[in-house]
Amino acid sequence: MKKNIYIKYLLVAGIASVALFSGCRKETVADKVSGQAANNGKTLVGFPTGMENTTFFDPFTNIKTIDVFSIKKDAKDNADLMKSNNFVVSLLPDAVNAYNDHNETDYVLLPASFYTVVSAPDLAIAGNNYTFKFTNGDFQKTMSIKLDGSKMDLSKTYVLPYKLTNSDGIGIHDASKDTLYAIYAIKNAYDGKYTISGSILRYTGPGGTTDNTLGGTYPDGVTIPLATIGKYANSISLLWADGKTGVGGVDGLNLVVDPATNKVTVSATGNPAVKNDPGSDNYYDPDAKTFHLKFSWGADADHQRKVDATLKYAGSR
Repeated sequence: MKKNIYIKYLLVAGIASVALFSGCRKETVADKVSGQAANNGKTLVGFPTGMENTTFFDPFTNIKTIDVFSIKKDAKDNADLMKSNNFVVSLLPDAVNAYNDHNETDYVLLPASFYTVVSAPDLAIAGNNYTFKFTNGDFQKTMSIKLDGSKMDLSKTYVLPYKLTNSDGIGIHDASKDTLYAIYAIKNAYDGKYTISGSILRYTGPGGTTDNTLGGTYPDGVTIPLATIGKYANSISLLWADGKTGVGGVDGLNLVVDPATNKVTVSATGNPAVKNDPGSDNYYDPDAKTFHLKFSWGADADHQRKVDATLKYAGSR
């Protein structure tokens, strides 16, 4: 019996040691990027899940609890792991403009009225500053919010930008020194990745001359994304028949579905000449999750681009 008791306590002690040292310094992705080796003798702090985290939601009207980001202390040894630290992460509303300028997007700051931060005894909030209190072997903490889906607009993509503004004297992983962007968007019923079949023709001269290098029949397996821009509207990233080259001259190419009839209107915000072919039946089949499209654009009949294609749902983006 004594032998069994001894083994039991030895096992418990071993498990405790594993838990205690699991927060100690190990080589991370940030180390590999920055060249900071695991044996550099430094304790570092940073964001372990990356600096741009995008979440797409199916439409919802209730309140969801969402993890926004985690902050992790990579201790060089057990002594540093046991030290207390206060790390401050700040919300930077103005960083949204910088993100949009750099990425040519039109994201908006997630309004404070859309969510509440989940309270925790080791989290102190003062305005836009969030202080995470690490004590007694803590090595990672996560900030979560309760997000109200009923307030979100399907035509918008929302973002919360954060930065580690006070590391309490501890070094910051090189990969975590910039701004972290948590991005949220609601998908409509058509959002996803689609397999395209059919043809796209590129007329280049009188008498129906076509460019066979870009125009023609799509090969099997070519997929394109449809991204939500409204409750019944999606932007489409069209490709030429080689399945690789993007189609120019159709900036802002959109598909809008009439929910009453499933008829589809094709247009482009950057090219008013894009339109459904006269007399064509452009429609969406909800049972097969398939778009049937015939549309065209061009300065004249001798320089038209004509699409006669089927888009079949192939999964989420």
